[in-house]
Amino acid sequence: MRIGFIGECMAELKKVDGVLSEGFAGDTFNSAVYLKRTFPEFESYFISAVGADVLSQEMVAFTRSESIDARFLFTHPEKHLGLYRIYTDDQGERSFTYWRNDSAAKCFMSLLKPDDISSLEDLDAILFSGITLAVLHQYELNEFFSLVNRLKESGATIVFDINHRPALWKGRDDVLAIYERAFDLADITLPGVEDFNFLYGFSTVQEVVRFLAPFKFKQLVIKNGSEAVTLVDEQGNTSQVTLTPVSNVVDTTSAGDAFNGVFLGAYLKSNNAYESVIKASKCAGFVIQHPGAIVDANTYRLFVRQSL
Repeated sequence: MRIGFIGECMAELKKVDGVLSEGFAGDTFNSAVYLKRTFPEFESYFISAVGADVLSQEMVAFTRSESIDARFLFTHPEKHLGLYRIYTDDQGERSFTYWRNDSAAKCFMSLLKPDDISSLEDLDAILFSGITLAVLHQYELNEFFSLVNRLKESGATIVFDINHRPALWKGRDDVLAIYERAFDLADITLPGVEDFNFLYGFSTVQEVVRFLAPFKFKQLVIKNGSEAVTLVDEQGNTSQVTLTPVSNVVDTTSAGDAFNGVFLGAYLKSNNAYESVIKASKCAGFVIQHPGAIVDANTYRLFVRQSL
């Protein structure tokens, strides 16, 4: 099974035990890492662009160290890697400062060649997010959606997580139309009630389900913080998966990313959405008990062996 993740990976700065450390992370990149760590039999690809700078090359090396295929991680000769700093409060909630205006990931579509697109058609699934759409240059969005449509027609399962970040968008009206284009193409979507509350004023899962009813999904997975996850299949059948709350929350930075990666891997392997949510929520709960977006590899793999 070959899974592609489209988006941006940046250098990550975080303070651990009073020491500022460097790592690499980004929402879809994090999902690629957690899918590969949890399901090593899958092939995980990260699709983006980096610069020719040293930091970018360190990021590429990190990607490969996680056994993620970097063949679709293109190099832009004039751009560089984005950077962000995480700040967490006493409850583990996070805030960020970004330096990404000249990020190479913004223009990765311009680096795609016909042979690259043909190779992408061999992927079994593609995941992208609202951040993917926000980071791309807006004049490349039509080309991006054409690519996703082509991959869907080639048989790839299209997965979309709205993961809305207001600071990345200029206006609400533009973003709503763009998200609806993504919903039109998605086979699986993983929205959060919080995103719909900000964009549409919805406060309940039922409102989200009604809004998304006209779209044709194979599987809808609605996240609602620590509350139950709601599943809606392609026949419209609805069920809920109760989550076990985590008491020792250290850093919620990558909770949704870990959930998405593990859910996707488990679902593609078993076609059982309920059990896939159980596995994904366990992994997300483990991740938020550790600082930063990506948990130490050995620590995470030990958890997988003991708990999944």
